[in-house]
Amino acid sequence: MTYTTNGLTLDEVGFIQIAGIKVLSAAAKGELDLNRLAREELASRGLDKEGHWVGFDRASQIHNVKK
Repeated sequence: MTYTTNGLTLDEVGFIQIAGIKVLSAAAKGELDLNRLAREELASRGLDKEGHWVGFDRASQIHNVKK
């Protein structure tokens, strides 16, 4: 990879290599907010921004996501 991974390993960010072109293009054009998508996914798993379990209600509050 030629871009910064902010301390993450190739194995940890490798999922992006299998993302569909439509998804990557939408993200690059700002049509898909990957940050928002990540927050929604963390909330749906009951996790805070550090990946610690806080429960679904608290995670929804932390990420400002409606249940």
